[in-house]
Amino acid sequence: MYGLDEPVWVQYLKYVQNLFTFQFGISITQQRPVGEIIGPALLNTLILLLPALITTAIVSSLAGMYAGWNRGSWFEQIGIITTTFFRATPIFVTGIFLLIFFSYGLGWLPAFGMRSPVANPEGIIATYLSLDFLKHYILPFTATVLFYSGDFLMLARNSVVERMGSEFLTLHRAKGLSDMEQLGRAGRNSLLPLVTYFALRTGMLFQGVITLEVVFAWPGIGRTLVQAILNQDYPTVQAAVFIMALAVIIMNLTADVAYARLDPTVEAGDVWCQATQ
Repeated sequence: MYGLDEPVWVQYLKYVQNLFTFQFGISITQQRPVGEIIGPALLNTLILLLPALITTAIVSSLAGMYAGWNRGSWFEQIGIITTTFFRATPIFVTGIFLLIFFSYGLGWLPAFGMRSPVANPEGIIATYLSLDFLKHYILPFTATVLFYSGDFLMLARNSVVERMGSEFLTLHRAKGLSDMEQLGRAGRNSLLPLVTYFALRTGMLFQGVITLEVVFAWPGIGRTLVQAILNQDYPTVQAAVFIMALAVIIMNLTADVAYARLDPTVEAGDVWCQATQ
């Protein structure tokens, strides 16, 4: 069954072949294919984190551009202090405080899981678009947005600040463009670090936010990995780690290629050398 009667080199070749064809074997504890365990868990993680990351990238980047254009304003000061505070606070701590306030204190939202124990939806639409799912979704979504908002806001702000004295903005100012039009042009030229960071962060999504998924008992790939480690379910652990590593490598390469495409002055080879260093 496991090929242990074959020579070691044959076992290794079969292992590599199975790895790259996503044949991860049978779970020791659940006695079913590992793919049936990892697949739904990975989908749950992406449904939780990808909309949160997209929302954070859009809202925080726009806020950061506006804050950078209005340096010294109350908006910039409040934005930097607030987002830095939540970025410096571990995400599981933010999640615990949200649970204490909105779940156990006010009783407005459920405290754990992706759906109520009595719920038994059938199909993707009934599972992920129901009111019961949205109630469970709000708190982990909010914790994720608060945690990552500081990164995008500061990147966008710093990029706009660096370009405020650029010659192209001086030319636009001389042509009589309004402040908002100038901000729009400065913002477009500030997208490069945001795009590359978004690509890198998307690769990290496949790891899940393990502490967040544990706090909210969210059935994602991070929580699945923790349970597999505790149960010494080695095939599931290997599969989860392999998918996480593969996603990070692919998105790192995507970020390098995107950087070279967006900035014609940078050669793809130079970006790759910098990344490997």
